[in-house]
Amino acid sequence: MSETLDAVMATVDRELNGDSDSVAADIAARAPVFSNLTPGKPSPAKSLDHLYGVRLDAEAVLGRADFAVEDLLKLDIGSVVTLDRLISDPVDLIVQNVRVARGEVVVVNDQFAIRITEITDTSGSGG
Repeated sequence: MSETLDAVMATVDRELNGDSDSVAADIAARAPVFSNLTPGKPSPAKSLDHLYGVRLDAEAVLGRADFAVEDLLKLDIGSVVTLDRLISDPVDLIVQNVRVARGEVVVVNDQFAIRITEITDTSGSGG
């Protein structure tokens, strides 16, 4: 398509004027006008210190299970749900719905905790 936009618009205008004057009067078409863009100055590297106080949701995922609604409704106190992971498999640490690390479950002061064994590549090239 080697025609310029102005040439195409002129052809359209000629065709519209030949068919019906009322149609041509109702259509207003013109080539867009863009302002010139100039590269700006790169901003200096900024500190991330202002983000340190932001709180994020984190969760540890031991595993997952797939239920039919019927099976879910049969659950009761004492029911056992088998997960899709072995006891030796790492636990996922999920922050804001993104896996950021894996680790093993440990107990610290009578509370469950995760000892991080792997940091997940969150750049999109792996993980």
